[in-house]
Amino acid sequence: MSGFSSLISDKNRAVSLSRLVSSKLGCFSRVLFSSGVVKQSKRDDYASHEPFGVTGFDMEKSIYNILTIDRWGSLNHMDYRQARLRAVHGKLALKFLKWVVKQPGLEPDHLLHLFCITTHILVRARMYDPARHILKELSWIGNKPSLVFGALMTSYRLCNSNPAVFDILIGVYIREGMIQDSMEVFRLMGLYGFNPSVYTCNAMLGSIVKSDGDDVSVWSFLKEMLKRMICPDVATFNILINSLCAEGNFKKSRYLMEKMEKSGYPPTIATYNTVLHWYCKKGRFKAAVELIDRMKSKGVDADVCTYNMIVNDLCRSSRSAKGYLLLRKMRKRMVYPNEVTYNTLISGFSNEGKVLIARQLLDEMLNFGLSPNQVTFNALIDGYISEGNCKEALKMFYMMEAQGLSPTEVSYGVLLDGLCKHAEFDLARGFYMRMKRNGISVRKITYTGMIDGLCKNGLLDEAVEMLNEMRRDGIDPDIVTYSALINGFSKVGRFETVKEIVCRIYRAGLSPNGIIYSTLIYNYCRIGCLEEALRIYEAMILEGHALDHFTFNVLVSSLCKDGKVGEAEEFMRCMKSDGILPNAVSFDCLINGYGSSGEALKAFSVFDEMTKAGHHPSFFTYGSLLKGLCKGGHLKEAEKFLKSLHDVPAAVDTVMYNTLLTAMCKSGNLDKAVSLFGEMVQRNIMPDSYTYTSLISGLCRKGKTVIAILFAKEAEARGNLLPNEVMYTCFVDGMFKAGQWKAAFYFREEMESLGLAPDAVTTNVMIDGYSRMGKIEKASDLLSEMKPNLTTYNTLLHGYSKRKDVSTTLNLYKSMILNGVLPDKLTCHSLILGMCGSNAVEIALKTLKAFICRGFEVDRSTFNMLISKCCANGEISKLFDLVNVMNSLGISLDKNTYDAVVSVLNRNHRFKESRMVLHAMSKRGLSPDWTKYIGLLNGLCRVGDIKTAFSLKDEMIAHKICPPNVAESAMVRALAKCGKAEEATLLLRSMLKKKLVPTIASFTTLMHMFCKKGDVTEALELRVVVRNCGLKLDLVSYNVLITGLCAKGDMVEAFKLYKEMKQDGFLANATTYKALISGILSLGTAFSGTDIIMEDLLARGFITSLSSSQDSHKTLTMVKLQLITVKSWMCRVIELSLKEPAKKLIELSDSQYASYVIFASLFQKLKHLNLCCYAVQDKQDKSEQKEKQVLNNSWSRVGSSCANSTCISA
Repeated sequence: MSGFSSLISDKNRAVSLSRLVSSKLGCFSRVLFSSGVVKQSKRDDYASHEPFGVTGFDMEKSIYNILTIDRWGSLNHMDYRQARLRAVHGKLALKFLKWVVKQPGLEPDHLLHLFCITTHILVRARMYDPARHILKELSWIGNKPSLVFGALMTSYRLCNSNPAVFDILIGVYIREGMIQDSMEVFRLMGLYGFNPSVYTCNAMLGSIVKSDGDDVSVWSFLKEMLKRMICPDVATFNILINSLCAEGNFKKSRYLMEKMEKSGYPPTIATYNTVLHWYCKKGRFKAAVELIDRMKSKGVDADVCTYNMIVNDLCRSSRSAKGYLLLRKMRKRMVYPNEVTYNTLISGFSNEGKVLIARQLLDEMLNFGLSPNQVTFNALIDGYISEGNCKEALKMFYMMEAQGLSPTEVSYGVLLDGLCKHAEFDLARGFYMRMKRNGISVRKITYTGMIDGLCKNGLLDEAVEMLNEMRRDGIDPDIVTYSALINGFSKVGRFETVKEIVCRIYRAGLSPNGIIYSTLIYNYCRIGCLEEALRIYEAMILEGHALDHFTFNVLVSSLCKDGKVGEAEEFMRCMKSDGILPNAVSFDCLINGYGSSGEALKAFSVFDEMTKAGHHPSFFTYGSLLKGLCKGGHLKEAEKFLKSLHDVPAAVDTVMYNTLLTAMCKSGNLDKAVSLFGEMVQRNIMPDSYTYTSLISGLCRKGKTVIAILFAKEAEARGNLLPNEVMYTCFVDGMFKAGQWKAAFYFREEMESLGLAPDAVTTNVMIDGYSRMGKIEKASDLLSEMKPNLTTYNTLLHGYSKRKDVSTTLNLYKSMILNGVLPDKLTCHSLILGMCGSNAVEIALKTLKAFICRGFEVDRSTFNMLISKCCANGEISKLFDLVNVMNSLGISLDKNTYDAVVSVLNRNHRFKESRMVLHAMSKRGLSPDWTKYIGLLNGLCRVGDIKTAFSLKDEMIAHKICPPNVAESAMVRALAKCGKAEEATLLLRSMLKKKLVPTIASFTTLMHMFCKKGDVTEALELRVVVRNCGLKLDLVSYNVLITGLCAKGDMVEAFKLYKEMKQDGFLANATTYKALISGILSLGTAFSGTDIIMEDLLARGFITSLSSSQDSHKTLTMVKLQLITVKSWMCRVIELSLKEPAKKLIELSDSQYASYVIFASLFQKLKHLNLCCYAVQDKQDKSEQKEKQVLNNSWSRVGSSCANSTCISA
């Protein structure tokens, strides 16, 4: 019949056979389809007496013979008579149909008509299965139900058929899941006055219930049944009750059962079993037991099947104990449990992990004379295996054989799977070989279980061998087998082998499933290969596999751990739009990510979203929020948050307090940390070892190592703290930072004596301590005691770099690489630090390039260090190359970098580029320092670009770089410094008109300019303007005016200013005294103020004694010489920054250099007290420069006289 559909489509040849088929069909129906033998006419009587005539029976026999030998053509030459159809002719009808459908060119309508007639014949002959098969073929080839029904109806009266043919058609549609088609036939039957049997209607009802009423309602169909007078039976009610129970509407189901009784259809055991089944499935076991009691009152006894059903449902819902109580109730009611009852209970208890009870049930079963079977023992074996008790599992296996039961493939499979999971591979191999010897086929699931067990125990090569053996047995691995192998190899990081297995999967015609993708994603994330995990995720989505919550959370968590919390949140939102809603774990991962990075505001934002989505926060959620506040430095808010959590049940524990306490210790707030410690005890939250260690670490970090030691010893004495590695490491670190390296070594020895092995952290702390103290050789000696890690090498590299020992640094770096330790950004920083300190900029740049090319991270501070060095050396091209490299690596320039670039550009008169850099700073949200703008203003004025300088000044005001008066004042000073006195004065007057108060520095600069030109009168007039503006002269302003007056010889006015300066609370410095002394000496005559100046010099320590016989002129000359000497000498020393090369440069002995160092500290104090001159002002004094030049030629004389200098004695 499979060729019917292909024959229907060939319509071109239909005409050639239509007559033949019609004639055969006609003669066949005339012979076989009649309601009885008709009255013979005269012609018939006459024909019967013909020599060639035969009787009706003989003719039937003759036709039967012709059909039997497939001589279909002979039927055309026979004279037919009608006769009654007999059942035996159904086979002939099928035989004829098979011959007809093989003929080419049949019209679809003729073929449909032929099928329907044959169906009628088969139904009349009670051959229902072939009739059903023909109708199924008609449904497959796409004939509409109305067309099939019409064809059946057309030939119905011709064949004198039975209405059962329509019931069969409905049944066919129901079996094929074509409910709508069956409903259409049901409707058409009603139009023609036919009704299906109640059995057919029940089948339709059942199919409607199974389809959840998607096509038609159960109750509307029941209404149609009753309307057409189709009387429901008990089965109908049972179906309706089942539908109501499935919906959970037990109240209506009870009402319907009452209706059944009133209608004369008392509920049967099947009815009650239906309701009981749903009671159990919905967890209403109490109602089920009550219904059993009600059954007995109705005269319906619950049989063993009823009880078994309830016991089974109880066991499946992990309530096996209640199932056993029901078993005892069975016995009381004289319903005896059978093997199924006990097997169900034994399996239930085994699945719940109560194997001992299951074993006792086996004994009870044997005591009652029931015979356990393989199912019984398989359940017990599985139970013992789940507990890890392989010994008892083996006992059950042998007991099964002792009972005369042959272990099945399931028995061996369960046992082998358990033995492999618990690493009993020798026993597993023995049972595997025994299984094959006994001729029991090892199925795919058994092989997969063994491979999975081998993989989980790390025996990957044996797992591959088992896979090969599986193939030799002719069993192809499925996707589950490959999944077990991939999981095993992924766990140990053998991803190359994993890729080979994936290739095998594709070669086998399979494709990886969601579990394989999830396994790969999880394991790649576990080892930190996030990019590879994301690539696999993309492949997974392209293959059409849905992402589950486990994989989703793994990716979110890994992104957060990698510091890509923003990407994790965006990924979560994308998944949300794709229909995968985040669960509580997803939100927890995101909150923890933001918490770990200190972004508390974003963490709380996600928390709000989590609660809105209906997820309940856990203690982990609250801990992540608290961590975010602590890491973000919001300690007050963290403290308030912790207090608010005390109202949330089980939200605050030791970990929460430890988080806040540790943050307090790290921030140096030890008082608050101790307060939290006391609060923990008051709230009955016991501090743990981590709490004590955090406090000890905080005390050591603050330099209170002795207090930390006493605290630790007291905690040990009370039994609250056990000595641990972290505690002693803190002691060692604290002692080193206090400079007590011997005490640090003592604590390390005490640590070893207590059996606490110093770990890498402890040794690194000691190496760091020795390195800080300059004992780098001792630090290197410690390398032999440990396997150096990255921190160790970085500490040593930093120590050697600070000593500028580049060769040792490079050798240590080579050793680090040879030992397989990969460098990081700190390694790069340490190497370049030493090279920059040794002025080996070229080598430093090559090192930086090597690190970048090898893919190692380089931080911003390293670039800043190199940029600063290039700036100091004036290598601008290299500076800009470094900036370009930073931009290409995505490292944004910070304020320090920009400031260094601007400074070097200003120094080299590249003002256009400097201004562009300042604009770039503003665009990136970095506020440029106004001093950089002022430096640029000065530079532009020096080169004569006044127009650009004014434009820059306007820009400073417009962009609010500084207040308008500061910008205008800076412009005044810049003009004054470049000699533009007239323009500077005009701008100053313009400021005063705008009611902008110039800075005192602007006035001072103008005064200095006028004094240099000898126009002291103008400078003094500015002093009046200063007072009118509400400002006071500072020390520098007084010095400028005094120096100008002294140079002009107006000592009276100079002395008046000196007195005024003292009245304003300013102490004269070296510049003041030098100017006054020079003025007095230049007079050549006695000056009335000389005595006052001498007294001031004595009071300030510039001279040691004062007597009437002492020559004041000679004394003043000596003081002037000393002041000039000290100033020149200290400017030189400070410029050299007291570096080691300074001693060689100025050619001093060790004692002289030591004296310089001593005096340097004194000079810094004097400078701080405004007792020394401004270096810039001194350099602008040309006459002083000449005197310095003379003094610079006699450094040895200065060094010898310095020790006895009165300045030093001061």
